[in-house]
Amino acid sequence: MLDSDIAKGNKKQNKKKLCPSNRTLHDTQYPFLQEFSELIAKVSIELLETRLITSQQKKFATELWEAENFGGSKEKCKKRMQDIHGDNWREITTIKSEMKDIRQYYEQVLLIDHCKQWDVFKKSANIS
Repeated sequence: MLDSDIAKGNKKQNKKKLCPSNRTLHDTQYPFLQEFSELIAKVSIELLETRLITSQQKKFATELWEAENFGGSKEKCKKRMQDIHGDNWREITTIKSEMKDIRQYYEQVLLIDHCKQWDVFKKSANIS
């Protein structure tokens, strides 16, 4: 609780300052997260789509991508750019710069699942 004396209250609030996150804690919370992230960033998109990602994960990633990228339609993107910037929108931006690559979404879904698997493992390990 803050002290009614403003000067004392400010001193107490300043004692707890923000500090950088504890990287070692994150490494132990989700082991191999950095390594896994680097691995999936290096593999081909074909390998991601055919071997590493399940159909459910692919569907989820695709739905996220469509939600954030004009429904996955270049025509919808083009229309939106015309609405925002007018007929000379091509001088200001491109469709490629406005629509993100679906690969980012595949990688993110795989990383989320990686963390989820570690959470399940820790929960089952603590019960035993």
